[in-house]
Amino acid sequence: MSTFRITYDGPALQAHTMDVRDLAPALLALGDLCEESGRSLFGESVRVRVDVRASFRTGSFGIDLSVSAQLAQQLMAWLSGDGATAVANAKTILEVIGIGGAGLIGLIQWLRGRRITRVETVPEGRRLTVDDGECTVVEERVIMLFQRRAVREALAKVVEPIEREGIERLALGDDDRIGVIIERAQAPWFHAPPPEDVLLMEEVRTIAFSIVSLSFREDNKWRLHDGQNTVFVTMADRDFLDRVDRNLVRFAKGDILLAETRVTQWQTAQGLRTEYTIVRVQEHRQGAAQIELPMPS
Repeated sequence: MSTFRITYDGPALQAHTMDVRDLAPALLALGDLCEESGRSLFGESVRVRVDVRASFRTGSFGIDLSVSAQLAQQLMAWLSGDGATAVANAKTILEVIGIGGAGLIGLIQWLRGRRITRVETVPEGRRLTVDDGECTVVEERVIMLFQRRAVREALAKVVEPIEREGIERLALGDDDRIGVIIERAQAPWFHAPPPEDVLLMEEVRTIAFSIVSLSFREDNKWRLHDGQNTVFVTMADRDFLDRVDRNLVRFAKGDILLAETRVTQWQTAQGLRTEYTIVRVQEHRQGAAQIELPMPS
């Protein structure tokens, strides 16, 4: 078991009280941070528990936390029963997070929001170079946490209270010393980067659309119906748009566009996104304007 203290400091905390709406999400996120870090470093065999007890310092609100890492039952049977490995795991989790300094928190403070432009593998771990040319060497375990989105999002929520009015800094450490201080100005550095969309599929096929509504703004997003759903479609056929601009093409209710269409699907943080782009209008069929009769014999 390892113990450390998290302290929020600022004018709003002079009375040693803190709004539960600020504190509770931060403490829950701290539990998530330790748990996700344990998974990253040791896999699913390690379960992390965080216990809290309040402590108070002048002009601040502090929480003492104890972190214990317990191995899964089947793994414990292979080890000595003194729990030494579990204790070592708990200390390692806090060390790599950077509760005592350096670690993941230290890396984020070193980056200061700068973009990483080059990553090299070296015996000590990874050499990171940022956009202004400065570089540093970071151990592999820290890189693992830095790249794990759940860890970054949890850490961002732990830091979030110092962005509130009257709360200016966050300190982490123990009874002997403060290991790391995060000031309000540094809070944006800890924001988790937004997830990038992942391309799942792209294909070009011919689709028949009926017209719902047209748009002649710059984005050229037309509302069309594919027989099942109404979708927004980007009209990218410049020749067809030019003919429309010159009134060479007229639309009426029931018209059909037979179009060569690029369909792209993306995996996003909100779920699946599908985009439609008409590359070329192959045929514009007028809606049925009259009743057709059989051909005369």
